[in-house]
Amino acid sequence: MRALKIAGIVVGSIVALIVVVLLAVVLFVDPNDYRDDIERIVESKTGRQLTLSGDLHLSIFPWLALKAGPASLGDAPGFGDEPFVSIQEARVGVRLLPLIQGKIEVGDVRLAGARIRLITDEQGRNNWADLGEQKAETTPPPADDKSMEVPTIAGLEIEDAAVTMENRQEKTRRVVRDFNLKTGRLASGEPFDLTTDFVLDQEPSLSAKVKLATTVTADLEANAHRLAKPQIDVTITGQGYPQEGIPVKITANALSADVAKELYRLEALTVNTTWKGEGLPSAGVPVILQAKDFNANLAAQTLELTGLDLDLAGGHLTGSLTGKEILDAPALTGPLKLDQLSLRTWAPRLGVSLPATTDPKVFEKLSFSGAVSLTKSSAEVGDIVLQLDDTIAKGMLGVADFDAKALRFDLNVDRIDADRYLPPPVEQPTKAAADEPPTPIPVEMLRTLNARGQLQVGEAIFAGIKFTKLKLGVNARDGKVRFNPSQASMYGGNYSGDIGIDATSDVARITLDEHISGVDFAPLFKDFFETDRVSGKGTANIKLAGSGKNTDDVMKTLGGTVDFKVADGALEGTDLWYEIRRARAVLKQQAVPERSGPARTPFTALTGSGVMKNGVLSNNDLNVAMQYLKVTGQGTVDIPASTLDYKLIAAVLKIPRESADAAQVQDLVDAEIPVKITGSLSDPKVRPDLEGYLKNELKQRVDKERDKVEEKLKDKLKDLFKR
Repeated sequence: MRALKIAGIVVGSIVALIVVVLLAVVLFVDPNDYRDDIERIVESKTGRQLTLSGDLHLSIFPWLALKAGPASLGDAPGFGDEPFVSIQEARVGVRLLPLIQGKIEVGDVRLAGARIRLITDEQGRNNWADLGEQKAETTPPPADDKSMEVPTIAGLEIEDAAVTMENRQEKTRRVVRDFNLKTGRLASGEPFDLTTDFVLDQEPSLSAKVKLATTVTADLEANAHRLAKPQIDVTITGQGYPQEGIPVKITANALSADVAKELYRLEALTVNTTWKGEGLPSAGVPVILQAKDFNANLAAQTLELTGLDLDLAGGHLTGSLTGKEILDAPALTGPLKLDQLSLRTWAPRLGVSLPATTDPKVFEKLSFSGAVSLTKSSAEVGDIVLQLDDTIAKGMLGVADFDAKALRFDLNVDRIDADRYLPPPVEQPTKAAADEPPTPIPVEMLRTLNARGQLQVGEAIFAGIKFTKLKLGVNARDGKVRFNPSQASMYGGNYSGDIGIDATSDVARITLDEHISGVDFAPLFKDFFETDRVSGKGTANIKLAGSGKNTDDVMKTLGGTVDFKVADGALEGTDLWYEIRRARAVLKQQAVPERSGPARTPFTALTGSGVMKNGVLSNNDLNVAMQYLKVTGQGTVDIPASTLDYKLIAAVLKIPRESADAAQVQDLVDAEIPVKITGSLSDPKVRPDLEGYLKNELKQRVDKERDKVEEKLKDKLKDLFKR
């Protein structure tokens, strides 16, 4: 007992001595006396000037605390005269009695008015690199050296801090200002409350006001940390945003980070906002993004995101992602699905006005599913099933290289009626519609287009033309676009083509190499030209080229060759044989005969070829074979004006037996009657050339009379020589 008593006296005396010494330090030592020494030591260690403008205060009980007034640390050479770091006030203290026992209990740590400037100059140098330089240790630490016990901190408070991040090389500037942070007691492995708020300025166009509240558990020994129930409120303002800002609320069940094992997890994430801006509805677009679980293993370089759910103004998109090599060569894959919605109802919620359409029932059904594949340089959606109304498309679509903007696709569409989506027809075209300007050719866009792929369509209607088994290949790069192969079945026949666009110069050049065979022209002309005037089955070959800045220019510069052949057809609406009989009756001053059948001119074969120049086709070998007539001639077709002008000769081979006036018109046999075809392509006018016929008749009569005179003259000469 005596030994314990002596030991207690000794310990008490030592503690008393320490207290007396510390009191003496506080009473007789002024830390401001060492201001110059502190500034000199810091400058020798960092190469930067430390300026202690305020007083230094030292207290001892129950805390051994140091409080500093305004202070600043100079910037690196070449980065200006403003300080690298400056503060208005700092305070830190250590509880005295636990310190005597070998434990560290830090009191409230307070930092006010801190300013930090992080600058990267035009050469890529930054103003903090020299502070990270460390000299290698000359002697290794002792083998039995034990790490110091992790201290506890009564609380941390940062008030009115700011960090400026300026990159003069990239000409960007970001500022974190009005930064405040406050925590509860900080002890390793024990939860503490944390609140912070600050403003992030992305100059000059974006500003975000952020508030965060959570409960943190930081296990410093295991280097594992957890944020429970984090809640973040963000208000975004700036150019293009409403004055009151856009609120964004972010919540989660927990955020865990096991730094030692490189494992990170985010549970039950929810992002809720109403997005507003120019072009959007005044009430904004509600957005809710949720994710059930997010796990990242940086050691294994894997990632897994499950339960992804995006609700965009009622449009519901779900999916998940799995990643590998996420640090070295990230590759993400996963399914994506858009639940069926009415596009006509949903689009206005996004501020999008759908155009008026010929069919008011379109844009009613839209759904999508696919498999997403993402890398640092590419993105692809495969296994696509896209439904728009009655159309279903399957295949893939992606960007093979972000830098090159290389679009790749392979789509298979079951059926599509594109005309349903065209504007409704105008009953009486206005002058404005008639004077509608030509469509410009997007030369600049075509120069940047990098696309390759193919589109297959089972059944399609484009501009009134019906196709089946359509196949269209696309290859576009460096201003040259080619649609090849271009194939389809149409109107009982086949189509094949090769279309090219060269946009490497200011004026685009378009080439056409088109072929159709076995096509039934009756439904084709009805669908395309909205006319029933032509029928027959035939072939055509078109090889043309044109240049221009718009569609009118191209049409007016078209040049090349055309040939065609049509069998067993008819020109509806015109009875050429009747018109010939009518013209004969007029010439002979007889009664005009009545038509006995429909107004149509059947033919067994129609052939021709021609050369096109500046959009006008010159056809010099038109040949039409009919049962009773043979028509030959020449003419022109003006494509830009959509008109034709033909001069033909109709040779009468025989008189049809069924003709009511067959006996009276026998004189027409072997007659050659001029015929003119003029007017529009959709409604040509066919009529005999009465003036030409009269001239031909007069010439024939003159020739006959001349032949008679010559015969008489020959007879008289013979008689004269006989004498």
